[in-house]
Amino acid sequence: MYQLLSIISFFIRAYLCYCTIDNIPILANPILNSILGEVISLYTILWAISYFIVGRFYDKGSNPLLGVILYFIVYIIILGITYLLLLLLTFFGILPITI
Repeated sequence: MYQLLSIISFFIRAYLCYCTIDNIPILANPILNSILGEVISLYTILWAISYFIVGRFYDKGSNPLLGVILYFIVYIIILGITYLLLLLLTFFGILPITI
């Protein structure tokens, strides 16, 4: 059951990241935007923050299903906050940045 939930969680998170973060350009130049996405990946930053938060409340190995569910919930909340922040920066004209 852990493997199934883990795989489902991964696909949902990947799809939601694609629908949100990938649709807001940070830089006006698409080539530079692509390079920035590869060098400083928001996905990696979201992973690290989510992993750290879940690790503060969950002991690894005690209940794997609970760990997957907690990680998914925390990741989605942080993704939503990040997306709203990016939308707000776009609304005020800060994003995309022209270089």
